[in-house]
Amino acid sequence: MLKFLLSLGFIVFFTGMVWASEYVLVFAGAGMRVPLNEIGKQFEAKYGIKVVYDYEGSGRLGNKILAGQRPDTFIPGSEKWARTLQKKGYIKKYAPIAYHIPVIITPLDSVKVNSLQDFMKKDVRLVLGDAKACAIGRVGNRIFKKAGLDETKMHVVARGVTVKQLVHWIEGKNADASIVWHADAVESGRVRIIPIPKEVNCIAQIPVCTMKQPYHPKLAAKYIDYLLTEGKVIFKKYGFKIAE
Repeated sequence: MLKFLLSLGFIVFFTGMVWASEYVLVFAGAGMRVPLNEIGKQFEAKYGIKVVYDYEGSGRLGNKILAGQRPDTFIPGSEKWARTLQKKGYIKKYAPIAYHIPVIITPLDSVKVNSLQDFMKKDVRLVLGDAKACAIGRVGNRIFKKAGLDETKMHVVARGVTVKQLVHWIEGKNADASIVWHADAVESGRVRIIPIPKEVNCIAQIPVCTMKQPYHPKLAAKYIDYLLTEGKVIFKKYGFKIAE
């Protein structure tokens, strides 16, 4: 009986190991959660390989990699972290899948803010991205600089660590305006969207990164190939501008 139980235990353990090996770990910016979740489900249905996502601000995920964590691929919200990690030897190469377009959002029924210049009004409460935690924070800083606006004189009531957090705050009327990605604003459907003039806007490339030391190199390569082909259709479906 003991011998049988030991054998059964080995079979269960071995089966668990096989199951555990059939997955891809993806670090991804929180702004891509909706299209990537759908891509993960379709990829698993087609190949039987599970996709496990860790969603956070790109800065936090980049620092996790620097601290020694090893995803099978990394999809940050802008090219900055891809370049940084490639220089430090963590990333072999990267390719764009789509682009993030920054827009201004306000509560749906508010007309208090209609342009970037309105961000300088003392009675306008803003929620902006944390430049150290998420790509939209860094991009926002660049937009203000190009527009000649002094961010230190704005009435910023809170800093968000993800785009989703900023959108939720505006949906809940916790502030008068923010800058977020166009796709997140469209997905919400509960915010007013104001375009940012092209001459001061900073469109961000969304890179798909091939890591130098992924845990599952063959599965990661299959997932990346799927992402950059069939996955683009799904990104487009959710309002992203696709990389050609």
